[in-house]
Amino acid sequence: MNRIGNVNRRTLLGMCGAGLVVPYIIRPQPSWAASSVLNIMTYDKFLPQEFIDKFQKDTGIEVRIRLTDDQGKQYNLLTAEGANPSTDIVTVAGHRYSQFIGSKLVQPLDTGKLANWNNLNKAYQDAPWTRIDGNLWGLPILAGYEGLARNVDYVKDAPSWEVMFDPQYKGLTSYIISDFLQIVMLYQGNDGDFVSYADKPDAAQKATNQARDFLIKNKDMVRKYYDAGSEVQQMFINEDIYLAHSWSGPAAKLIMDGHPIQLSVPKEGTYGFCYTLNVVNNAPNTENAYKLFDAILANPEVGAAMTRQSGFSSTMNGVGDLLTERERLASTLPQEEIDRIIFFSTFNRDMKNEMIDRATAEVKAA
Repeated sequence: MNRIGNVNRRTLLGMCGAGLVVPYIIRPQPSWAASSVLNIMTYDKFLPQEFIDKFQKDTGIEVRIRLTDDQGKQYNLLTAEGANPSTDIVTVAGHRYSQFIGSKLVQPLDTGKLANWNNLNKAYQDAPWTRIDGNLWGLPILAGYEGLARNVDYVKDAPSWEVMFDPQYKGLTSYIISDFLQIVMLYQGNDGDFVSYADKPDAAQKATNQARDFLIKNKDMVRKYYDAGSEVQQMFINEDIYLAHSWSGPAAKLIMDGHPIQLSVPKEGTYGFCYTLNVVNNAPNTENAYKLFDAILANPEVGAAMTRQSGFSSTMNGVGDLLTERERLASTLPQEEIDRIIFFSTFNRDMKNEMIDRATAEVKAA
C-alpha cells in the first residue's frame, strides 16, 4: 500500500504504477481467433490472477495482460497503432481522460451492456469527472484520495480540517504543501481543483493567495513539511506528529501494520483520483471487454482482492463486508465520506499547476 506514499503529487497523478516493463508485444490475432481473446493493458496487481483464471474458465476467452507503469506509455502505444490497436482495454486515470478522449483512443462506455452496473458504488456511477461530451467513458475500479490522518490515542475526533490549525496540536501536524494548499482552498469555500476558474484567472489567483496566506500565518502549527509518504509514516511511528494530511496509501500501510492511525474525509470534503478500465476505440474484441467488465462487477470478492493486492480502495459495493476489520479501517470509508470526495478533473490543469506551484514555493520561502 505504500506505493502511493513514496512519490510526490505529480508522480502520483501521472503514474501510480508498479514500475514493471512491458513483458511482451501483443500482436493482432487472425480473425478466426479474435472471438476468444482479450488483450488488456493495466498496472501490476490491478486484476487478480484468481479472477482472470476463473474468467477464462467460465468464458473460454484467453486473457492476455500487458503490464504498464505509466499513463503516457499507454497513450503513446495507442497513438502509434492508430485504427488497428492490438489492445482491447487500457487503464486510464480519471485526470487523464481528456487526453485519451480528445485523441479518440477510447470509446464511450455502454452501461446497457453491463447487467451488474448497479453493483458499482453510486459515488462512481455518474460522477462529473466520468462524463465528458455527454458520455461515460470507463469502468471505475480503484480509487485513492487525500484524507485527514490522526493518531487516535491523542486525537479522538476530527470532523473538520480545522483541527489541523487547533493550537493544542501546535508543532504536531504535517502535510505536503502543494496538496494541502488545495485542501485549504476547499476548506475556505473555494475551488482547489480550479475547474470553475477556467476563464477567471483573477478569481483563481485570489483564492490561491488566500490559502497561501493562511498556511503562512499558521506555519508554527507544522512539525515538518513532507514530500514522500515514508516521511509521514515515520513521523507517526515516532509520535512526532498526531495529525497529518495524507494520501490514502501511506495511512493505510500504517493501519495495516497495527499503528493507532485513522484516516477520514472531513465535512468540507477532499480530492481524489480514480483508475478506470476503458475500451479502446476500434478494439478487436469489444464484446469480450464488456464480458470482463460485467464479471468484475458481478462479485464483490473481485473488488476485495483488487484492494488487497493494489492498496487502492475498491469502487464496488459490498467489498467492506469481505475485508477484515483492519482491512476495512485501512481501505474503506463510510458512504457519507465517499460522497465527499471530489475527483480531480482533466480541465484547466495548466492554470492550476502554475498557481499551485508558485504558491507552494512562496509558503516554503516565507
